[in-house]
Amino acid sequence: MSNRVLVVGLNPFDSGKTGVSIQLIQRMKDSRAVEFFKPISGHNYWYRHEHTQFCLENKQLVSYDATRVRRVYQSRLHDFVANPVHALYVPARLQTPGKAPLSTLALAGWDSVLAMERMSHPQGNRVESTMMIARDLIQKEQLLLTPEQADRLSSGIKLRPVTRLEEVQNNENDCFERYVSESFNGIERSSDSVVIESFNDSAWPWEGLDRVETVLAVGPGHVFTYEPEKFRLAVFLSKHESGPVREVTFARIADMLKPLKKVALVPGEGLTDEAFRDLHVV
Repeated sequence: MSNRVLVVGLNPFDSGKTGVSIQLIQRMKDSRAVEFFKPISGHNYWYRHEHTQFCLENKQLVSYDATRVRRVYQSRLHDFVANPVHALYVPARLQTPGKAPLSTLALAGWDSVLAMERMSHPQGNRVESTMMIARDLIQKEQLLLTPEQADRLSSGIKLRPVTRLEEVQNNENDCFERYVSESFNGIERSSDSVVIESFNDSAWPWEGLDRVETVLAVGPGHVFTYEPEKFRLAVFLSKHESGPVREVTFARIADMLKPLKKVALVPGEGLTDEAFRDLHVV
């Protein structure tokens, strides 16, 4: 079995998880087979437009963070295996302020309409993907994403048109755990160590993750370590019966646990050599 390192965020956004993940892999890659796993992610067409252009040029919808990390090491695995679920949020085309599309796909706001979500898993020697797509909104040009761009991002992928957020959630309920677990199994077979990066401030990325050897909770200026099994149990105790475990945020469990260690993140540098020695991760 591989050594598993879970990196979670203290904050919903900009915690610094990916910078720490990059440093971990840079430290590990010369002495062992290492892989990175980002189970679920999403980015905004407008706010991450440079990455959107990268996705369009490469004809694949993938995580901004996973793309950054996978550039620092060699992997034989498909990008979709390392990042089985990724969503694209797109601003609506407004006629006047406040007149956004009347759709639950716009629940996060007019500038973050859920336009596409790819779900992938390995099938033998290939990767099978399904793309949930807000086809009506795109074809009616109600979003900044053009039909031609949508075609490019979904090239070669089976499409599943959706009109409501509930349809997306139902499909996630049916497929998410299986797709992520199957992808992770492929990752583990190719590695001695896996750095698993959670989504935003989600404390535990999927239910099928039964153990990790290390938990690193990252925020601006700080990395905290936790006893892994106590951390996992705290998450599952905090889980709502009807909701997925990935909806449990770090803030919900923070008062239930005492950190084992705290080390500093240095601006522009991240983890120092001394911090790595204190963490005993690599």
